[in-house]
Amino acid sequence: MGKAVAGRAGNNPIRYQIVVRGELGAPATGPLEGLSVRLEGGFSVITGEIIDQSQLLGILNWLGGRGVEIVSLSPVEGCEEARGTGS
Repeated sequence: MGKAVAGRAGNNPIRYQIVVRGELGAPATGPLEGLSVRLEGGFSVITGEIIDQSQLLGILNWLGGRGVEIVSLSPVEGCEEARGTGS
């Protein structure tokens, strides 16, 4: 069974990047509060630390509920957890 990336008790938050199609407008409230959002070539790039799987699913559900197309979701390169070498 694969190693869980988010939602593990006692571990540090994991930095994620979520790319969605189009511009989000003013999303600095709700589930995106505290995350960085920038427009890049017709896509909105959301980056920030996600505490656990519940927070990640909340963000994805919030975006999906607004009809936003999620293009990609990935841990940010360079962090120990993203490479699977964290303990």
